[in-house]
Amino acid sequence: MSFFISCSDDNGGGDDIIKDKLELIFSNKINVKEPSGLAINKSESILYTVSDHTAQVYMLSTTGNVIQTLNYKGNDLEGVSTFKANKLLLAEERTKEIVEFDMTTGAYTKHRIDYNNNDENSGIEGVAYAENINAIFILNEKNPGKLIRLRSDFSVSTEYDLKFASDYSGIYYDNGMKELWIVSDQSKTINKCTLTGDLIDSYSIGVLQAEGIAIAKDKIYVVSDAEEELYIFKKPQN
Repeated sequence: MSFFISCSDDNGGGDDIIKDKLELIFSNKINVKEPSGLAINKSESILYTVSDHTAQVYMLSTTGNVIQTLNYKGNDLEGVSTFKANKLLLAEERTKEIVEFDMTTGAYTKHRIDYNNNDENSGIEGVAYAENINAIFILNEKNPGKLIRLRSDFSVSTEYDLKFASDYSGIYYDNGMKELWIVSDQSKTINKCTLTGDLIDSYSIGVLQAEGIAIAKDKIYVVSDAEEELYIFKKPQN
C-alpha cells in the first residue's frame, strides 16, 4: 500500500491514515537502560544506540548484544547517526546540541542548533546524516513536530512542519533511495518520507515507546526505550 500525503495538511496527527503492519522477524532484550536512537554502519554489521538514562553511547551487534560502551558521557542523549571518518553524530535534547564525536580519539565538538521550540523536554529527538547529499536532518519531537535540514556547518537550512503523527522519536536517512524513515513513539508507526517531510508510506508497529530506527537492505531495526529491546522487521520492497 502506497500513498502520498503532504505534512502541511491539518490531519489531526495522522490518526485517519490507514496503515499496513510490518512483519516482525526477530526481537531481543538489550543490556542498555532506556535506549533512544539507532544507527547502523555501512557494512550493516554494527548498530549504535544511546541511553537517555546513562547518557552514554553503545556499540551493538545486529542481534542487540552490547559489544562496547564508547568513551562519551553526554547530557540527555536522544539520537545517534553515523558520520564521517569514524565519527558519530549525537543528539542532546534539552540543550538543542548536535555532538560530533570521534570514536577513535574520544574527542568531540558540540554544535548548538538555532531554532525555536516550545518545550525543552520536546526538543531534538533524532539525527541522520545524508552522506550522498552532505546534509544533516534532525527532528524536533513535538510542540511543534519539525524536520530540520542542516548545512554541513550545522546551521539551519530549512524547517518543515510535520503533522502525520503524534510525535517524532527517531530518524534514519536511506542513502540508496534518498528518503527518510521516521518512527513515532506515540502513534506506534514507522513512516517513509521525502526529504521535505512529505509522507510516502506509513506502517503500524506494536512497539512500546519506539525511539530509534535504522534501515538495512532488507531489514528495519527499531529500539524500544521502555522495553529495552531491539526489534527487527522485514523491510517493505516498494
